[in-house]
Amino acid sequence: MLIIDIEASGLDPVHSYPIEIGIYNTEKPDKSLSFLIKPHESWVYWDEIAEEIHGIHLDELLTHGITPVEACNRLNQFVLNAAEDKPFVISDAPDFDFMWLRCLFLCADVRMQFKVCGIDSMLEPNRQTTLFAELERQEMPHRALADARIIGEILMGYLSKH
Repeated sequence: MLIIDIEASGLDPVHSYPIEIGIYNTEKPDKSLSFLIKPHESWVYWDEIAEEIHGIHLDELLTHGITPVEACNRLNQFVLNAAEDKPFVISDAPDFDFMWLRCLFLCADVRMQFKVCGIDSMLEPNRQTTLFAELERQEMPHRALADARIIGEILMGYLSKH
């Protein structure tokens, strides 16, 4: 199972954009994916409060980030290779993560070749409530791959309990 998490330049859905993506592979953790994204020239909004939360500085993105096109290509290839028959990723916040992915793929003019599913597609409602309560108690580092790993490990614990 692939768990995705995305860090963004801020929380403003109109002006913010994705800056870091992590996908945790629950079956092969050493085959997980993480990268920073260099802002497209049209992406200029930067929220200093968001920077304090995730600790990613704009100069890091400019120095170590990959282009939006490269980010889209890596994501498509990674998900298709890891999830051959069912190309999808699981998110604890699918509306937000899809919004950031849509921003990225539209900017790059690349077609997204996978789907984003919520935890609700994996668990019945009463177990979702318990899982989300447990996630709320976690100290999330607000780095994409680290957060995806925490979400994935907790979700796998719930799925193994049937």
